[in-house]
Amino acid sequence: MAPTEQTLDAESMSRAVKKLARIDPVLRTVLKTYGPPPLWKRPATFATFVRIILEQQVSLASAKSTFDKLRQSCGGSVTALRVQQVGDDGLREIGFSRQKARYTIRLADDVRCRRFQIGSLHQKSNDEARDLITARLGLGNWSADVFLMMALMRPDVFPVGDLALIKGMASLDGGDYTSPEKAIARGESWRPFRSVATRMVWHWYLKGTR
Repeated sequence: MAPTEQTLDAESMSRAVKKLARIDPVLRTVLKTYGPPPLWKRPATFATFVRIILEQQVSLASAKSTFDKLRQSCGGSVTALRVQQVGDDGLREIGFSRQKARYTIRLADDVRCRRFQIGSLHQKSNDEARDLITARLGLGNWSADVFLMMALMRPDVFPVGDLALIKGMASLDGGDYTSPEKAIARGESWRPFRSVATRMVWHWYLKGTR
């Protein structure tokens, strides 16, 4: 079955970046200052969901450190079976919080029991995939947005719950985007490439905080 949504690749993102820079002066500033953003692509796998769980409300560096320890504990490949074998206590020992260990073990159980079939998500629409993801314990809209954007490479996802996006938008144009409604309204002109616009804002934010 073919995907029901378009997906981004390097060529289509390059075209979208140029189009967004033409229509939005703020994004034009990003492109002129730092050039185009990276594609930032992740595999559509169980391991990516675990990493997303680890990234919830902590720095990317901290999440990566814990994920690297998990990968070592799993013999180099983070799979649902190997996470089950590591177990809750093993996850806690390498730096998982009690809550994130619980989420990860439950996700592994859902995958092993085929309650959650990650390989089928690329065949789903954004809304269908989001519903399946957020039905999992510990995976909310932000987690779904990140997976849709970076693993399924959907071009028009707007992760309004992402702190780096909100801070980056405020830094770029001085607006107050603490209200999700205001952030969503600001991003309307970026359709149908809000995922690309988000990458551009992230690019600005990450470059500016180094």
